[in-house]
Amino acid sequence: VFYLKNREIMVNNLVRSLATILVGVLLVFMNSEAILLMVRILGVVFLVPAFISAVRLIMNKRKQLSSSDVIVSVIDLGCIAFGLWLLLAPHVFVDFVVVLLALSLMGYALFQLYELFLARKFARFHWSYAIVPSLLVVAAVVALLVPGKTLSLMTIAMGIGAVMSGLSDIFISLLVDKNRS
Repeated sequence: VFYLKNREIMVNNLVRSLATILVGVLLVFMNSEAILLMVRILGVVFLVPAFISAVRLIMNKRKQLSSSDVIVSVIDLGCIAFGLWLLLAPHVFVDFVVVLLALSLMGYALFQLYELFLARKFARFHWSYAIVPSLLVVAAVVALLVPGKTLSLMTIAMGIGAVMSGLSDIFISLLVDKNRS
């Protein structure tokens, strides 16, 4: 996508790369804390909208609740309970977050390989540009196969891979932009 002539797409690519670098740095330097923080953030994502919806339903002036209001209130209570569980006992969900992180990093690395393949129209690339995203895919596959075994080592490896992938993506974007001009 970054190889199009649209500057907005180039900026989006750089922002995505910087976000990947930030996640990578967090995973490297705060590996177990970063995973617990991600679980807690997920808890807030469940808790806040459900709480707002439940308060809105309670503040509703109608005396009669419809069947959809009852269904929504049950779902809200479930989301509030699940969000509190994620906030109060994040260790229970660490493996799940590692799997989600591995899947997202794998998707990002595969997308980067795809972009590299498409960018060949605008610039010549040495095969070594594919090493970092390929290693990131391998690390993500290992994390998917054994999410709970080597949590600290895998989060550090995924963090290093994310930083390298983000830096590589920025470098490739700038190289393609320079060659296109």
